[in-house]
Amino acid sequence: MSEAAITQNQTITNGEVHNSIAPLLISLAITLCLGGLLIWPLAILGIPLLVYSIYLWVGEEVKLWPNRKENTEFEQWGDASWAMLWLIITEAIIFAAFFAFWFWARWHTINWSGAVGGSWPVSGIEHDLVLVSINTVLLLTSGVTAHKALECHLEEAYDKSKKLLILTIILGLAFLVIQLYEYSTAGFIWSSHAYGTAFFSLTGLHGLHVLVGLIMIGAVLFLMAKGHYDRPRHDSFRAIIMYWHFVDAVWVLLFFIVYLEVI
Repeated sequence: MSEAAITQNQTITNGEVHNSIAPLLISLAITLCLGGLLIWPLAILGIPLLVYSIYLWVGEEVKLWPNRKENTEFEQWGDASWAMLWLIITEAIIFAAFFAFWFWARWHTINWSGAVGGSWPVSGIEHDLVLVSINTVLLLTSGVTAHKALECHLEEAYDKSKKLLILTIILGLAFLVIQLYEYSTAGFIWSSHAYGTAFFSLTGLHGLHVLVGLIMIGAVLFLMAKGHYDRPRHDSFRAIIMYWHFVDAVWVLLFFIVYLEVI
């Protein structure tokens, strides 16, 4: 066997590289979800595929985790955190594009006499601000519990960290349930008018990120239960909490721009 092949086999054994179809499935799923904004049946295919592909990818990572190199020293900011930072930057650009569409659609609707709806928001649409405010509190509270879970992990209070992660997942699920209830009682859909398209696109994209974050937090909880996390090995934990804080920050923008219309 060549030296390169031996090195490759050692890398795979260490759990750093492996063949997987999951990234391709995720790319296809995201394409279908975005296409669903124009042709809604595509979203019916894309969302389940996205959930499955994330589950598949996380499952593969979990299986490889015990074979990965143990950290011998505490790292305040490791490779996973840097990778997450770049991911957050790309996600921020995506959300910026969707916010740009929101402002463009509002300007177009208000200034074009032939626009469907004719006003922004469309006459007769009134969001339940009490319900949305409760949902906002739930999500922001989950950000606090997630951060406290990381702090407890770094203090080696592992049982308390697990409980806080469970609470974070419960709060995140409650947020999604309330959001689905809001959708079911909205009185309009994404194809009703430009406001509907912009509203469901922005809030739905955020809800998808909440779902992804919950899956990742669930993976961390599973790995903790298996005993694969300790104080030195925490960087991926920190990276996922960074992602969750990003999700919180985007929702704050949504709350003020979409629901309170401060801009």
